[in-house]
Amino acid sequence: FAGNSFIILSDSVSAHEYAERTHNSIIHILQTQDALYQEDSELFIQEISNAFSPIVDFNRISRNVMGKYYKVSTATQRERFSEAFRTSLLNTYSKTLIEFKDERIIVLPPKKTSKSPDRVKVHIEIITSSKKYPGVYSMYLDKNNEWKIINIVVNGINLGLTFRSQFYSLMEKNNNDISATIDKWITSL
Repeated sequence: FAGNSFIILSDSVSAHEYAERTHNSIIHILQTQDALYQEDSELFIQEISNAFSPIVDFNRISRNVMGKYYKVSTATQRERFSEAFRTSLLNTYSKTLIEFKDERIIVLPPKKTSKSPDRVKVHIEIITSSKKYPGVYSMYLDKNNEWKIINIVVNGINLGLTFRSQFYSLMEKNNNDISATIDKWITSL
């Protein structure tokens, strides 16, 4: 039961509300678990990951990151990369939050109604002690009717495209060997 505490049914909740609740949970962890980070940073990262994971479609993002190589990869390679990508994204996200633990993430009210009811852009502001960074979550309703993030743009940097260029660059360095590229991605975690 506790593991499902972050799952919120979307028919009663907008993408904006879901994003806001997720951020509130994360901010709560950051504010109350500071001692845990000092004692056991891995467990702390796990706590953040547990709060953020339900709102992200890792399979869909990892498929976009693999880009043109997705179609020529095997099901096993896709699964391995999705898992590796999930770990790298959650580690990066958690470590960034720890660095800026006094930051606030504000979900801005919807600017306009989305043309498509199952796709929406959620605008956020990341406020640190010295700056404000704009961000956008691209979200969609999945087959379970839950809102999921499929891309993130922060301060003009499209993370999906950034990760894809990293993947393509690794593919070049590894003679287009998908398994070797995934191995390198994993060792860089």
